[in-house]
Amino acid sequence: MNIHDYIKQGFEAYYERYNQVTEEGFGRWMSPGVPDEMKAAEYGDDEDEWSIWKLVPSVVSEDDIGALEKEFGLTFPEWYKAFISTYYHYFDVVPEQGIDKPLDGIKNMYNPLLCKLGYLPFSWDTEHGKIVCIDLKELPDEDRCAIYQIEHEVLFDLDEATTERDELKASLEFLYPNFKTYFDRTFLEG
Repeated sequence: MNIHDYIKQGFEAYYERYNQVTEEGFGRWMSPGVPDEMKAAEYGDDEDEWSIWKLVPSVVSEDDIGALEKEFGLTFPEWYKAFISTYYHYFDVVPEQGIDKPLDGIKNMYNPLLCKLGYLPFSWDTEHGKIVCIDLKELPDEDRCAIYQIEHEVLFDLDEATTERDELKASLEFLYPNFKTYFDRTFLEG
């Protein structure tokens, strides 16, 4: 199975696992301002501010991703490229990717120090104020590109011009050995 199909199946399984709606019409996949193309037909209507959303196939292109890589100053792993170009979604564990501006949430993850030192920030742990990132040092060997988290407050104390990779790494907490393992634990086993 190719990476894109694997991500697709994982997103679909995760969506279905938590796709319960109460008698009152509330559910985990309810968001404000859902574009009509993403509204689940059986829930909400045009007048509803909040609607249950559905997965919609993404048209994020290789050129879109290439522009984002240039903006971040990084080369993205193939797993991550598939991750951000498979479906439009409003998942709550990663930046949302709606139809209208699918890469804006990802752009908001940009951190100059992390990117300069070879870490791709890709998610927030909003409950604990931590940024989740991929260590790209081992590319192209994606199996060795580990996932770490760092308290965002720590980044305010580090000087972008003088902080070295080892100094930053001392503040990182290891989570997973690679993106596939992160994906499996979050979307397939979660």
